[in-house]
Amino acid sequence: MLSQILTWGMAIVLMIFLPRILGAEGVGQLHLADSVWAIVGILIGFGMDIYLTKEIARVPEKTGELLGNSMVLRTLLFVLGFAGVVLYVNLAGYATLTVWVIYLYGFGRLVAEFSSGATSALVGLERMEYVAFANVLSRLFATVVTIAVLLMGYGVLAAAAVYAASSAVSVVIQLVYMGRLQPLRFTFQRDLAWQMLRVSAPYLLVTLFSVAYMNLDAIIISLVVDETTLGWYSAADRLFGTMMFVPVVFITAVFPALSRLNVESPQELRKLMRRSFDLLLILGVPIGLGTMGIANGLVVLLYGADFAPSGPVLAVLGIVLIFTYQNILLGRFLIAVDRQNVWTVVMGVATLLTIPLDLIFIPWMHNRFGNGAIGGALSFVVTEVGMMLFGLRYLPAGSLTRKNGWVAVRVIGAGLVMTAVVWALRGSFIALPIVAGAVTYTGLILLLRVVSDEDKLMFKDQFQRITRRVRVFAHGRLG
Repeated sequence: MLSQILTWGMAIVLMIFLPRILGAEGVGQLHLADSVWAIVGILIGFGMDIYLTKEIARVPEKTGELLGNSMVLRTLLFVLGFAGVVLYVNLAGYATLTVWVIYLYGFGRLVAEFSSGATSALVGLERMEYVAFANVLSRLFATVVTIAVLLMGYGVLAAAAVYAASSAVSVVIQLVYMGRLQPLRFTFQRDLAWQMLRVSAPYLLVTLFSVAYMNLDAIIISLVVDETTLGWYSAADRLFGTMMFVPVVFITAVFPALSRLNVESPQELRKLMRRSFDLLLILGVPIGLGTMGIANGLVVLLYGADFAPSGPVLAVLGIVLIFTYQNILLGRFLIAVDRQNVWTVVMGVATLLTIPLDLIFIPWMHNRFGNGAIGGALSFVVTEVGMMLFGLRYLPAGSLTRKNGWVAVRVIGAGLVMTAVVWALRGSFIALPIVAGAVTYTGLILLLRVVSDEDKLMFKDQFQRITRRVRVFAHGRLG
């Protein structure tokens, strides 16, 4: 969480800086490259990240050989993926500069896949402090160097190159720490590699649908409308992405525990699920509804008046965010209890559904409001709601209770009152509706006793444990 707060701040700096230097077209080119390689990265990763975390959490002694074989496999799969990208960009007919941005971004993706494998192994070992340290340093490198090269006039290609370099910083740091925990073996064992591919295949489908689901809209916008509209969408989507750090941090930490408890204590597993559901709802509702209320002012403040069309997009994504928080939890929980096939079907249906929804909503919004990017966000509203309903339907019996429903009613009520306060103050300087909304929501949560005394004691105990662990880690770095 501490590292995510720091990296979130640095990401905000870049989000303010990039649009003002590169413009909507340059931002759109970077977003397109990121979307293309996020989809190709599914093939490169082959679902191995989820497999590594689950397997290493249960059998830490296998860390070295699993990670080593994973990196060799990723390199071989990257060659196939790059060939596919070359074919795609030639068929799509993108401008020459856009093509070179995509190619350059691809080499950064290979390094990022190495970093992703190392991260998965460290998460499986429940040593998230090393992941946090690497994330902070790599993000700091990316922020400082990107700003420097753009101020020197090197443009969008240089920004893509910095992505590769910052990924290298992350993977080197993680591998150094990994070597201290477990011996690494960068060898290729054909039998083990085949087993990894076979066992990871179900996770590959989950990842495939998840990444395609999140990135197809960007590609459709670039093909149906133009890269300027994609730049508007990208600006809102990047803000939306930074607000996802809460569930990402939480699920990263809790997923190994869910995997263990599924074997060791099903009762404690259900208890942890119920608390996780409540916590993400308590946090997701004010962030999502608050984002909707201040979207227009926030976009103009950060990006300037040229990106005003991103405001309505961000407002719609604020609604999406509430459901996405819960869907991240539902998906990882079903995987932890070995029901990944259920979530694969849910993600598959959502991915297939988003294509016709995009093809309907994007041209509609473009023709009606001159802003097809709104259509990409609207399609997410439909699919995220459907995913949450199906995910809840297929949870194991007893995972949630009526008490969770009562918490949801009070949280949503508090969120709606907060939204009314924020909306009434939307014409003021942006800090005023944010502070007023936070005070209103917090006061109602306390008044309605949404958080039980037992959970308050648990949070206090966890905060003290985390503080001690951070002090020990910081002492070790300074020493």
